[in-house]
Amino acid sequence: MKRRSSLVILSVLIVLSMLLAACSQTATPVAPDAPAANDPQVAEPAAEEPAAEPVSIKVVSFLTYDENKEGAETAVVAAFQAAHPEITVDFQLLPYADYFTSLKTWIAGGTAPDIASLDLAMLQEMAASGSIVDLNPMITADSYDLSAYYQSTLDMFQNNGGQYGLPASLSNVVLYYNKNLFDAAGLPYPDDTMDWETYVENAKKLTQDTNGDGTIDVFGTARLWWPYYMLVTGATPFNADASACTLTEQNAIDGFQAMVDLTLTDKVAPSANDLAAQDDWHMFEAGRLAMYPIGPWSISEFNDVIVDFDWDATTLPYGPTGEKVTFLFGNAYSMLSSSTQQEAAFEFLKFVTGAEGDQIRQDAGFEIAPIKSVAESSFLSAMAGKKPANVKVFLESAEFALSVPTHANWSEIADAISSQLDSALLGDITVPEAMQAACDTINPILAESK
Repeated sequence: MKRRSSLVILSVLIVLSMLLAACSQTATPVAPDAPAANDPQVAEPAAEEPAAEPVSIKVVSFLTYDENKEGAETAVVAAFQAAHPEITVDFQLLPYADYFTSLKTWIAGGTAPDIASLDLAMLQEMAASGSIVDLNPMITADSYDLSAYYQSTLDMFQNNGGQYGLPASLSNVVLYYNKNLFDAAGLPYPDDTMDWETYVENAKKLTQDTNGDGTIDVFGTARLWWPYYMLVTGATPFNADASACTLTEQNAIDGFQAMVDLTLTDKVAPSANDLAAQDDWHMFEAGRLAMYPIGPWSISEFNDVIVDFDWDATTLPYGPTGEKVTFLFGNAYSMLSSSTQQEAAFEFLKFVTGAEGDQIRQDAGFEIAPIKSVAESSFLSAMAGKKPANVKVFLESAEFALSVPTHANWSEIADAISSQLDSALLGDITVPEAMQAACDTINPILAESK
């Protein structure tokens, strides 16, 4: 019995050893044969898309701050966050005063934001200094369609062929008029055919000393910002390559003379002393200004405040040389050159300057959207029941709107011109003398920037 048990155990051990040997051979790695053409292939599971890495960007802006348009800009950022939860936005809304000084300080200190809102002068200075990014390579790589914007608003924010910002708002200047004052004077309301001569003649008839005390109580019109009188005669502050001041040329003299004459010769526009007592904005609200060149930023307050007279708007008149021109103002968002999150920053730019961002600002009544589809629908519909009744004039005026010339040192150039014009408006110097003095200051600025 014992012998039989031993044989059984031996047999089992032999079988086990054979099995172990077989397993050992199959575990040896061998290069696989090439699969036959008809062999079924086992598909590998598709790799999952990696989740977007969360990033943070810093954004500063002055848009809508002073107007406080229902927190419009904060709402734009909140909408972006909802659409892009993978991007956290550290957002600061700041007052316009000292904004640019603060921004330049942050840049110098290495704490610049990724994105900043900029007006035209700010943007051109920062583009020239290399502080902001030319967006064209990103626009091309993204196939981002710029045709949705009014082309003139894109042109404003270009520098030497580069696109240094995307427009977030636009505005221009039209002519408001007090219908009650025109009715009282027996004059037809102004329209888009009015020439400069008619404009000045109407302003004379509308200017009144109502109580006979020798002081004008109602002015026929107000002056525009001085670059208008340069643009309307085709003048420029410097030549094509910005190497020499051209303000002593006759077309510049003619334009600025027309401006000065409104106050000193025709006496239809308030002087510096008049404006110190009450600015032209409040003069119009008080019914003391018959014609007022102003932009859409006035609409909200004027609808709230003006209750004692009726008013409407038309285009600015044809200028002294027969040209019809208005200002084109605008604000943009730009990307700082120091940004380390340019992909996320560009996503933000597209959203806040695109249809989504524009719609929020337009619904809040802030200026005019640079996106054509928003401006041509929502701007007009938002104005239903408000003044001016001829609200289309803002969009019509965009057809002949021009922006002021650009230069890296535009602030210094502008200061040189405006200070001399102030002296001319006081009658201290003639317009030709003012322009010669301005050029004496501007030429060294141009030479130094070369």
